[in-house]
Amino acid sequence: MDKLVRKIEIPLAKKIIEKAGLYIAQKKDLDHLAEVAADAYKDYPLHNYFTKGKYDKKASKLLMQISLKTMTEDAIIYADSPEVNGFAAWLPFGFTGNKTMPFLLSGGLELFFHSGFGLVGRLLNYENYAMNLKKEFTDNYDWYLFNLSVKKEAQGKGIASKLMKPMLKFLDDEKMVAYLETNKESNVGLYKHYGFELKREEFVPKTDVMHYAMVRNPIDKNNQI
Repeated sequence: MDKLVRKIEIPLAKKIIEKAGLYIAQKKDLDHLAEVAADAYKDYPLHNYFTKGKYDKKASKLLMQISLKTMTEDAIIYADSPEVNGFAAWLPFGFTGNKTMPFLLSGGLELFFHSGFGLVGRLLNYENYAMNLKKEFTDNYDWYLFNLSVKKEAQGKGIASKLMKPMLKFLDDEKMVAYLETNKESNVGLYKHYGFELKREEFVPKTDVMHYAMVRNPIDKNNQI
């Protein structure tokens, strides 16, 4: 990760997030965030693929917990409030995927013992595919929306917009591209609402999981009619 990004872009983005009244997550919050994500990912096609075709809440929570722990120094992770009805995690340009050793040291072995070591191959299959696709569309010069999760009971109350709009305004001001992927067709319309364009729709190799790659170019408000 570019050190200059850590020194300049990440603190600047955090200031924008805090100014919008959002809560910057701390390390002590990661378990809670993982619980929220595991609830939101119930029956999510990708997580079901990781766990042999059926929803496994413990595996989903462990996966999110470990992923968030490995990216705390590089990511901007923030919630709607300290109570966390929903949260977002963004990674600045240069992200090419989680590194193996930090993943293992952050709890990866517990995940593999729980779900079986076949999970390793499924995770690598997906991450290699997803990161290659991101590079194809942005050359990794993007802010990557790793996660956007809202509790089931809190959905439909505008929390996703509350989380997304300040960061997207920051990216517009900085003239930066945003990138995300989703594996659920119903999410595509939501992200289109925020200005993302669907670039690729196809099955993840060797799976029946559909992958939707989406890019958002910065919007110049001054040039809008």
